[in-house]
Amino acid sequence: MASYYDDNFGFYDMEEDGSEEFYNYVQEKSVRKKCKGCGKMVNILPQYGYCNSCANKIERGLELGD
Repeated sequence: MASYYDDNFGFYDMEEDGSEEFYNYVQEKSVRKKCKGCGKMVNILPQYGYCNSCANKIERGLELGD
C-alpha cells in the first residue's frame, strides 16, 4: 500500500473509510507558506501556522528550533 503524507497531519491510514477523500480535500485546500516553527516552506491549510512536525513538538511541550 502506498504511503500518504502531508505537512498538515503527517501520515494517513488509508485503510479507514473516507481517508483518501479527506487526504485529497486537504491537498486541494493547502497553500505553500513558511512554517512559523521551523521556517521551512510547507504545504499547509491556510489557517495553520505550523507544520505537522512542529505542531507535534508543541503538543509534547518541546521547544521549537531544537
